[in-house]
Amino acid sequence: MRIKKHKAINQLLSAAGFFSLVPTYLGEWEMLGAFWMVIICMLPGIWLALGTSYLSCKLFCALVFIPQIVTVPAFYLNANNYAFNNHRPFGFGAFEALPAFVTLGLFLWIVAFLVKLTEITIGSSAQLAKVNNKTSIINARTTAILESNISKKHVSKNNALVLISILFLISVSLPVKFWMFNMDIGLVGAPPPQLPYRISGILFYTFNYMVPIMISYLYIKSKRSSLLVALTISTYALMIGFLSVSKGVLLLTTVSIIAFAWLDRRWLIFSISVFLSALGVLVVTTARKIVHVTEGNTVSAFTDLGGITTLKEVFSYGLLTPELFLVFIGIANRFEGFQSMFLASQFNPDILGGAWSIFFRVISFGRWGEFNFDAIHLEYLGYTIPYGLYGVGATYNSWMMLAANKNILMVLPFAAHAALIIVILERSIMRASRKYPLSLIIGRSLLFLSVLWFYTAPADQISSVILTVSIIFSLFPAVVVGRRLKYLK
Repeated sequence: MRIKKHKAINQLLSAAGFFSLVPTYLGEWEMLGAFWMVIICMLPGIWLALGTSYLSCKLFCALVFIPQIVTVPAFYLNANNYAFNNHRPFGFGAFEALPAFVTLGLFLWIVAFLVKLTEITIGSSAQLAKVNNKTSIINARTTAILESNISKKHVSKNNALVLISILFLISVSLPVKFWMFNMDIGLVGAPPPQLPYRISGILFYTFNYMVPIMISYLYIKSKRSSLLVALTISTYALMIGFLSVSKGVLLLTTVSIIAFAWLDRRWLIFSISVFLSALGVLVVTTARKIVHVTEGNTVSAFTDLGGITTLKEVFSYGLLTPELFLVFIGIANRFEGFQSMFLASQFNPDILGGAWSIFFRVISFGRWGEFNFDAIHLEYLGYTIPYGLYGVGATYNSWMMLAANKNILMVLPFAAHAALIIVILERSIMRASRKYPLSLIIGRSLLFLSVLWFYTAPADQISSVILTVSIIFSLFPAVVVGRRLKYLK
């Protein structure tokens, strides 16, 4: 799926030029300078990424670029909220951000260059269709025949079964999540109670990740034309985000609705889902003020009020304010805002064993290297935060910036590793999706989630699980299940 580079870049520059009228009117020249500086530094990498056929490269570069371009203006406009001047002074001049932008732009360009070089050398993932095995061809032909002969009544029946499955998962999940909330289980930022047989961990991953992913998958498989279904899932996402005290759980559920409403041009569904997602972020942020209780250097959970009463307390704060429109800046900061990126660029890697120690931590998915998190917080933020909370960047470019502060050449191994992983992810996932076969939409959705997870948590063992599973499914022969072609006559 190639994107016309000239059209995309022209649209970006036109939007940036239109936005520039705001700081020009306000007289915020430093902010205007920093805003255009981030565009100029990252534009070569974006240009090169748009010229590749690898969707994973485009996604990765977008995940690096978009949060920066969104958060830089807000960071400069809210200079009084910068709390680290004693630890990492920042004068809010345009050129003070230049070294960090140059490093990030160079990293982005090298990643795109290596992916483009891979495409020239071994071809793109789209060319894998030419080497599909006979099983894949038989499955594809069978699917095509079935789809051409199945009646509309049968399609409607399948859609009804999908919607019933979604409602079933929601009806089972919500009561369990309320019980988990009351038992302090699955609350992000607070240690869970010690239960036998690792029940806390099983419940956490099942109802915070697996169920939302299953609901998103089923929604993608449906017709996606029902406003009521989209409203139901978005409301459910708001509830489980609140009951988990997690923005990530909320957005994991709503991202499929928002993305496909945009692609399908269903603007009413898109607008309502975006509004409920923004409201949900404010709900989660406010809930943390009630649920998280800090005592010295530890954090615990206060859930004595119960889920319903706590939710009422959250809404009593008055959430429908102009701050609702600034939620998207908070979401961008959740990935990797400018402040986090700047702090990472000032990090002293020697405190954690040197730059190569940080690199090995990333490529081993967190298995190598014993990090002193108190030390990393003291160096990164200037103080130790309570146990259970995290205040340092965990995205890929954040790890890269941590290591490249004293040696900009560390950009090279990080860029090579990032390019290698996203190429492997795309080739393995797209090969597996054609082998089984999955629709192109499902395949690209899985690719998007995989790249998103790798970008946001490269040093996490779940990233290694995603990579390993995708490789296994792409290499091993497809499991063929016999089908009765009852609709063929």
